[in-house]
Amino acid sequence: MKNQLIALFKGAKPSVCKFNLYLKEMPLAERGIFRNRTFGVAFSDWSGLTTAYRLFLIRLIKSERQLFVDYVRQETVLGELLLEPDDPELLLKVLNLWMAPCKNPKTSYTELSFSLLLICNINLRVRYLADKIRYARMDSFDFAELLEKRSDMVLD
Repeated sequence: MKNQLIALFKGAKPSVCKFNLYLKEMPLAERGIFRNRTFGVAFSDWSGLTTAYRLFLIRLIKSERQLFVDYVRQETVLGELLLEPDDPELLLKVLNLWMAPCKNPKTSYTELSFSLLLICNINLRVRYLADKIRYARMDSFDFAELLEKRSDMVLD
């Protein structure tokens, strides 16, 4: 697949725009397969890629976050290694609380939800989960529950 990508770009600098133009020329049935194989290059040939191809794959994955999450969960062993959060709603509230004080313009709820979906078995779409994190708010009952869970862990 790596060689197909190199041939696709004909020695020129790889770009997501050129990749998408190439996909549009493909039959619809083959697009998903080709994209998934391209994602697979990030797992199988990463150390053998040039900086230009590494940047291309990073940009492609960022532009197609949901498709990449679906690929990882359905087509790789990583989909079998996802964590099962005990209380997903409380987790989202904690993440909101954690991210809100930072008010760091580099922090993105979409990036956070993307990362969370790569490690946790939460069956939501990237953008929907980002909104859920953005608007999740803790109240005093949530804090009490969190403290109770912590005290249970300390006692065990």
